[in-house]
Amino acid sequence: MHHSNIDSNSVGKRIVLPSSFIGGNRQMTQLYADSMAGVREFGKPDLFITMTCNPYWPEIQAELLPHQKAEDRPDIVARIFKLKKDALIDDLVKKGIFGAAEWCVHTVEFQKRGLPHIHIILTLKPGSKITSTELYDLYVSAEIPDRDQNPSLYEKVTKHMIHGPCGVHNRNSPCMKDGECSKGFPKVYHYYYFLPNIIKIC
Repeated sequence: MHHSNIDSNSVGKRIVLPSSFIGGNRQMTQLYADSMAGVREFGKPDLFITMTCNPYWPEIQAELLPHQKAEDRPDIVARIFKLKKDALIDDLVKKGIFGAAEWCVHTVEFQKRGLPHIHIILTLKPGSKITSTELYDLYVSAEIPDRDQNPSLYEKVTKHMIHGPCGVHNRNSPCMKDGECSKGFPKVYHYYYFLPNIIKIC
């Protein structure tokens, strides 16, 4: 018998997932509330750290079968990333590589290709706060490492953190679409200088 007047909302049994259900609304709301409570208790965070999974990590490459790529084995990628993520948080919180940690919160996200990355917020104890530009310069660098003094770091930065080469220098680059870089490189150089409450682009 066909019942065309039945409301689909009245069919079935309503189930409210508890906060113990990973990824559910209540768990996400609880995690958000806990994070906001941490900021209220310990103040603004001192460091925002991001680590992205590298599909060419030797630990991943060693487990792939011939002709396999990292995207073919998301199970291996996720497991190795978790080990490295746990090691990084251990360095930050227990070993205190940036100083004594007061509070730490993190979230893991997955990119379109399936590669995970983590965002970490770290609040340091009062005696370990970063209070000067000299201290920031010890931890943060926006320069390409010297090729002669640190060749290993130079190779990693130029390979993984710089776009290109593309355009006329490499027309086979993955970013190339219809003869042009789909990301808009090379971009016009902009010089920024700051005035009170004003950011100007020259």
